[in-house]
Order: sequence, then C-alpha cells, then structure tokens
Amino acid sequence: MIVLIYLFLLGIKLLGHSFKLFGQDFAESLIRATSNPFAGLIIGVVATSLIQSSSTTTSIVVGLVAAGGLSLANAIPIIMGANIGTTITNTLVSLGHVRRRIEFRRAFAASVVHDFFNICAVLVLFPLELKFHFIAKAAAHLEKGFSGAGGLELLNPLKIVIDPVIKSLDQLFSFLPFEH
Repeated sequence: MIVLIYLFLLGIKLLGHSFKLFGQDFAESLIRATSNPFAGLIIGVVATSLIQSSSTTTSIVVGLVAAGGLSLANAIPIIMGANIGTTITNTLVSLGHVRRRIEFRRAFAASVVHDFFNICAVLVLFPLELKFHFIAKAAAHLEKGFSGAGGLELLNPLKIVIDPVIKSLDQLFSFLPFEH
C-alpha cells in the first residue's frame, strides 16, 4: 500500500516536472487555449469523457497549476467541466444493465441523479465564478493559511524520497530537446 501511495505521489510530481520541461511556448499556448472560460469548460468535459476519470483530469490540472503552466482562474472551468464529463462514465455503466429491464431502470435513475447534481452545480457555480471569482478567491485565501504549515518548507519528507527519482529521470532524459 505504501508503495502505491509513493508511486501516486511520484507520478503527480513527475507530471508537474514534465510540464515545466515543455517550456514557455507550451505554457503560453495552454494559457491561450484556456483563457476563455467556456473553452476551459469544454476542455474539461471532453478530456474527462475521453479518459473516463475526472480524478485524472483534475490531477493533471493540479499538476499544471503547480508547475505554473496554468493559472488557477483558468483551471477552475476545466475542473468544472471534468465534473460534467464524469457523467458520461456513470451513464455508460448504467447502459451495462440494459438487458435487465428493472436493473437498467434503477441504474439509469441513479446515473441521472449524479448527472443532474453535477450539471446543476456547474450551471449555478460557473456563472457565479465568472462574475465574482469566489472560488478562486477562496482557494487563494485557503492557500495562504496552509502555506508553510507544520514547517514542511524546512523539512519535507516527501521531497526527500521523491526528488532523487525526479533528478535521476531528468538526467536520464537530458538528451531530449526540452528546457532543463
């Protein structure tokens, strides 16, 4: 179990590190593509629909924000879109019961509840975020409260066990034409 947690954390760190390697041009094109909140929303829906995982989409977005490749303001619509995109997954699961009429009705009803909740949440929160930026402001406020909590800036045990792997991989792939 500890190995799986380590691999997960290493993967998140590698994701952020790899986006830094793409350089300024990649970051600028990503920012341009997501600067329209409606485009960001669609990107989140499509990405999550394709990979069938809002958690993966959200993890990628968090890695991009951490690496500086995506602003928090541009990330919010993508994450909201991911919550709409995830409705595709449960609808597909409910379709797996289509041959058993009673099961299908129950499964589809449960799927619709999930769909309705996620879509309604975005219909309410998306325009409010566009107008007032309350989610971005709340996130920035919370970040200030957690920044440096527990002295982790002085000694971060995760950094101690993950950074050597990152540095080794960076050296291993130093021949690639990225900014190091």
